[in-house]
Amino acid sequence: KRLLAFSTIAQLAYVFFGLGLSVFGSQMAFNGAVEHIFNHAFTKTLFFLIAGSLSFTLGTRMLPKIQGLMKKYPVTGVGFAIAGVPPMSTFFSKFQIISGGFAVGATNTVIFVLVCVMVVETVATFAWFLRWMGKVLPGEPSETLAAGQPLPRAMAFVFVVLMIMVVVAGPLSSSWMG
Repeated sequence: KRLLAFSTIAQLAYVFFGLGLSVFGSQMAFNGAVEHIFNHAFTKTLFFLIAGSLSFTLGTRMLPKIQGLMKKYPVTGVGFAIAGVPPMSTFFSKFQIISGGFAVGATNTVIFVLVCVMVVETVATFAWFLRWMGKVLPGEPSETLAAGQPLPRAMAFVFVVLMIMVVVAGPLSSSWMG
């Protein structure tokens, strides 16, 4: 959960960066920042609930002890996978912030450099996430996972509802904001 909390700080930085770019006239970055608030809320809620379900069913949230999540807990595994992968909800809003930033950065070198830093950070974060997906999702269940309790139906239902929200929030918020 601590990693998720640090990730939230980065996501809030995207929001404030987009709002800051709007001062320079980027309506696209402003729209992306507003969308990112909602998209991040759905995505991070799903992530935190997945972390809580792992703690509940396995007795641990330590990712190095978890392998084979898709085989034993497919609903949890799919929720883990879609919450951070493009083109899900946060992709759309980050794309708008970055696009708005490059538009403003075309005439402002400092902003151009800051947008480039944001792009590098986004790619690095995604690479880190893919690394963990590759370790946690595939394969045979680890000892910790094999000994886990079944996922309660109520948790699975909430995951499915949030997964739907994560999938539709990006395109829906983009069309809503224009």
